[in-house]
Amino acid sequence: MKRKGLRWLLWLTLAAVLTGGIVVYRIFTKPHRDVTTETAVTLTAQALYDAFKADENKANALYLDKAVQVSGEVLDISTNQDQQVVINFKTNDPLVVVNCTFKENPGTLKAGDNIAFKGICTGYIPEANVVINAGVLISATKP
Repeated sequence: MKRKGLRWLLWLTLAAVLTGGIVVYRIFTKPHRDVTTETAVTLTAQALYDAFKADENKANALYLDKAVQVSGEVLDISTNQDQQVVINFKTNDPLVVVNCTFKENPGTLKAGDNIAFKGICTGYIPEANVVINAGVLISATKP
């Protein structure tokens, strides 16, 4: 009787390990999204921020994990810990920005430029910023 229970436990453990291995494999081999081929919702950085500030749940339903093309004035430019270029779009609230991370270096941009950026909206941090990642530069206009 004990031997039958041990065998059953061994098969159950083997099935769990096999299932876990398949799940891990599928997660790590999942292709990355290419935002350049996706159709994006187009709006200004200010409009995106206003949507999240007015009703975060509604804005999440409209924009979260979707391609968005945002345009506006660059407030500042920096580089993150992964050496990716990050720009912040200016909003009418001096404490809040629309934070956009480029997946490739966009070249020479500077504060005050008006640009269009396309990326994946990953969320809103209340009273801080709207976050967009894996983006590309669509256009840039110098002041």
